[in-house]
Amino acid sequence: MTNSVRLQSPASEMAREEISKQVAFLSKSITNVRFSDDGASITFEADDAESDGLQASVQQLGNRVARALRSLQRKIVFSSAAAADPKFSSAVRMDGVHFMGNGQVALAGLPLRLFNYFDRVFEDFGKPWQAEPVRTPTLIPTKTLSRCDYFRSFPQNVTFASHLREEGDVIDGFRARHQTADDVDDHALADMERPEACLSPAVCYHVYRMHQDETLPAQGLIYGICGKCFRYESSNLSDLRRLWDFTMREVVFLGTREDVLAKREKSMTMMAEFLDAHQLAGEIRTASDPFFVAPDAVSKTYFQLSSDSKFEVSLMLPAGERTAVGSHNYHSDFFGRVFHTDIAGAGAMHSVCVAFGLERWVYAFLQQHGSDPSQWPEPVRGAPEFRG
Repeated sequence: MTNSVRLQSPASEMAREEISKQVAFLSKSITNVRFSDDGASITFEADDAESDGLQASVQQLGNRVARALRSLQRKIVFSSAAAADPKFSSAVRMDGVHFMGNGQVALAGLPLRLFNYFDRVFEDFGKPWQAEPVRTPTLIPTKTLSRCDYFRSFPQNVTFASHLREEGDVIDGFRARHQTADDVDDHALADMERPEACLSPAVCYHVYRMHQDETLPAQGLIYGICGKCFRYESSNLSDLRRLWDFTMREVVFLGTREDVLAKREKSMTMMAEFLDAHQLAGEIRTASDPFFVAPDAVSKTYFQLSSDSKFEVSLMLPAGERTAVGSHNYHSDFFGRVFHTDIAGAGAMHSVCVAFGLERWVYAFLQQHGSDPSQWPEPVRGAPEFRG
């Protein structure tokens, strides 16, 4: 059933983005969320049985976010040359992109080579600072996520890792019930132990935990990391732009406030040069994380958007859409305080994380430049991944 609600006042472009992130978690049945051109109304599809209640919930959420963010203006710190007149390919082949399940993808062929290209060049982003490579685990302890305030801020995204209880009758009962089953049954969750780990939603968390109760050198530390991340996003999951299981390449700076912010400034300058060299239509602009619908959610969003704590790399897509392919995030001394990590002679550690979502880069690049490598910008066309 198609539903439409009218807001008390039109939602700005920034408010529309935040509302779209959150609406999907009001109900699993909500799909195809869209706004009127003036931002005054929201239309969505939902199951008939839920429609009446969801209309009220969507309207309440929309009014709250639109009202809270009405005075904010998005700051654009860089707009690429190609963004002035963005071009998109009329024929994009996704051969080699194989969807294996909800938000789960396997890459082969051309998309995989493009993925490997972006992985390599973004690893190089850490070279000016001689970033130390780190291999992090896929699992992260629930205690670590709790200390990072993840369960309060982003509970909707968490993917829990569990196992059967170590009890013979539970294991035998599970085995017996699944002798001929095609999938786990409805009773399976009751057989599971309380989770002590989750699938990691961000690779940088491991670095902060790694230095718990330590005093770092005055010059700070820099790490280069690549790993799998997992964020469940309900009906927002779609193609390579928003996966449940995706890959992040990150450069993490630990140090004093002045030091990490100076490094972030240089990283954004490097990204601006990268966008122009690759003839990509996009911007570097203020953004926020998708906070859960909670009492302090809007205040968190307002703080992020107004304090310049997060800048995203937003690439343009056909039909006026966009995708955030990377971000430059300043966490203040939050993780320093949480993990009792200091900088010698300077108090609690501050941190910056520069992150790149590799699958999203593949998607946006193909949408803008097409599937024929001979037509690509020279830095990619001449890269070792595409020679021979």
